[in-house]
Amino acid sequence: MTSNPRWRSAGSLGLSSVVALVLVAFQAPLPAGPAGPVDTNEPVTFTKDIAPILQRSCQRCHRPNSVAPMSLLNYEEVRPWARAMKVRTALRNKPLAMPPWYIEKNVGIQQYKGDISLSEAEIAKVARWADSGAPRGNPADMPPALKFADASAWEIGTPDLIVSSPDVEVKAAAPDWWGPIGETPTGLTEDRYVAAVEMREVNDLAGKSDGKTIGGLFIFHHLIWSAVGGT
Repeated sequence: MTSNPRWRSAGSLGLSSVVALVLVAFQAPLPAGPAGPVDTNEPVTFTKDIAPILQRSCQRCHRPNSVAPMSLLNYEEVRPWARAMKVRTALRNKPLAMPPWYIEKNVGIQQYKGDISLSEAEIAKVARWADSGAPRGNPADMPPALKFADASAWEIGTPDLIVSSPDVEVKAAAPDWWGPIGETPTGLTEDRYVAAVEMREVNDLAGKSDGKTIGGLFIFHHLIWSAVGGT
């Protein structure tokens, strides 16, 4: 959870999270990034090299009406952030790294569904692009724009079960808060396998802010959860 200057300056906000569980696996893995070395003699451009990286690893959050603090859908939006992208991607698995993916690259299983982490080749491309003045490149190289589901739609498909957490109230402009929100019984009477989980915040911010990203739409920033079996 994080505070943001775009939040309203008075009153407090009531919210709760909704958890959807899908009990049948159906999601396909996202395509993995290239693992090979970067050709240092080949120019790095936005349309050919950077846009595909952003589409796979950044735009799901960095777009209007989503959770990130800026949109990165096109060259005009991305260009001012070129140097910051170089710095944040170079952090790799350190705090504040982008994209956030903290699984060690040299330990254990690596073939995770939906892995948004960047390869060393991609990190190097971002750095070279920023250092070379962040050129746009040939418009013909630009991949088709991604189409995102409506914000009201479940991204994992129609859930088999929806449960709601207890409400949490956060005062306007309050500092970050870390704490438990309690257990949420599922009401299930038999054991089930969970194939997919989606968290969704439900709050009373609708119509109260003109913010297009996290500052005007969401309170929850990170959530650590676990499933506890019955006895």
